[in-house]
Amino acid sequence: MFTNFKKNLTPYVFAMFAVIGGFLEAFTFVLHGGVFCNAQTGNVVMFVIRMVEGQFGAGLRYLYSIVAYIIGIILSTVIPRRFKKINWPLAVTALEIVVLVAIAFIPASASDWFTYVTVAFICSVQYNTFTKLNGVPLATTFCTNNIRQVVIHFSNGVAQKSREEHFKSATYAFIIICFAAGAAIGVLAARPMGNYCILICAALLLPVLALFIADSALSARRTEVAPGCTDGNSQSSDEDKK
Repeated sequence: MFTNFKKNLTPYVFAMFAVIGGFLEAFTFVLHGGVFCNAQTGNVVMFVIRMVEGQFGAGLRYLYSIVAYIIGIILSTVIPRRFKKINWPLAVTALEIVVLVAIAFIPASASDWFTYVTVAFICSVQYNTFTKLNGVPLATTFCTNNIRQVVIHFSNGVAQKSREEHFKSATYAFIIICFAAGAAIGVLAARPMGNYCILICAALLLPVLALFIADSALSARRTEVAPGCTDGNSQSSDEDKK
């Protein structure tokens, strides 16, 4: 039952994070200067352009987001490896909720820099933490490789008549649809709600956090119960022998 609980939980978790990935892309584009912060390809290109043009101050604006993204990847790689007792997915979900709420209350008069850097950081941590759905490696913060994988696995499925390949293609398509839905919600909410619209993302993550907490509690409970069951079985076995 516990194993099934975890398996059934996984698609929902990835769906929510993909929705949030799409929402954040729309959020930064509509409300913060037409910039996409989830991935860093555009920032690298714009940084180089500004440097070549001699606009060093403007170039630093893009460099900060790249650095924040790198820091997020480093932390999400090193911390789970060094501190194995930490429930990292739960910690990331809780952190993301806190950060999203903080972004909502950044004053409208503040520089977009604060939003760019913060979104870049949380997206890098999310991307590097939630990496596989049912054994299929994917991204929840951008779609480029997901689209590629939909086509590749669908083509392989047709050529090989493989249900497994079709399943992988459908998995990627599912995440893309969730991402697109999040972008649509972001566009519809951005103008009327302003920065506060990002609280929708925090609200969507609350059930995910609750499920991770329940998952962690069940796991801890199983760990505590298991030794008792073992001792009981051993004692019964010894009595039977007598």
